[in-house]
Amino acid sequence: MRVREFKNLFLFVSIFFVCFLSFVQAELPIEVFYFKPSDVEAPTQDELDSIHEVMVAVQDFFASEMDRHGFGLKTFAFNPDIEVIEGKDELNEYRQHITSHRKIRQESDSIQWGLENRIYVVFLGGASHLVDGALGLSQALCAVHPDQLVYCNNMVVVSAEMRELILPGTAHEIGHAFGLRHTHQRFIGNRGDVMSAPFGFFPGVVRTLEEFALSFADATALNEGGRLSVQEKNEVSEIDGDVDNDGDVDLDDVKIVKSGTQNSTPYDTDINDDGVTDENDVAIVKLKAVEAIIAAAPHKRKVKLTTWGRLKER
Repeated sequence: MRVREFKNLFLFVSIFFVCFLSFVQAELPIEVFYFKPSDVEAPTQDELDSIHEVMVAVQDFFASEMDRHGFGLKTFAFNPDIEVIEGKDELNEYRQHITSHRKIRQESDSIQWGLENRIYVVFLGGASHLVDGALGLSQALCAVHPDQLVYCNNMVVVSAEMRELILPGTAHEIGHAFGLRHTHQRFIGNRGDVMSAPFGFFPGVVRTLEEFALSFADATALNEGGRLSVQEKNEVSEIDGDVDNDGDVDLDDVKIVKSGTQNSTPYDTDINDDGVTDENDVAIVKLKAVEAIIAAAPHKRKVKLTTWGRLKER
């Protein structure tokens, strides 16, 4: 192998290695599910996209509030691939009993009891409320010992049809999953405390997260817990590899940059803006092309379907 090719390969592998290290060192992302009782229709892609938007809004809320209190834009990561779980019973069996969370957990092999700091957020299809009118719940998935709670897995269940309060309700329950408790104060300035309960409910009026806030005490607890972090984008991922501006990063872009290392071209081939077009730029555009190939597989969020029948066969 020629020296130049070896350097090129080394840089290419190094980029992947750095990305891998960043992933394994981060807090495990929250896993998101849609639980479909037997008498509820399967969710449409638009409904799953709406759930994704709820998670993004809650993610941004925590980042904004942590930053407001001086801790930086710290928040959680979550898996955008929403798994649809098909339940074996009708909706009432999952929302009318205080132990309904056990049924949901038992009907999915993806939701695990344990001490791995995992958080599972389950949107219960067809439900506008849970037991006793509650909008959601947060349940520890481990033996409740004080020295273990910090590592305990947690399952959040949110009523998928509580449109008016789904945003603050989801933020509230995720706050519980990170160890926050109910607060007695209802307001922080002119905004509601997201960890207070119950929220003001007005039929047909959708409450936004701009109406709510996180207290300094709760933000401090989250910061000291160390489970939130600044969700930084990888610098390489922000580089535009579409050199010929045809809408795709592909082999043509690689060829153009490769040519730019030796010849003058009408394109901007200095991908990393270091003042020169070299093998580093070629390696970066190759990486972007690989990312584009991976992303070309169904680019809507992946839906993994789990049925009760499949679980019984295992």
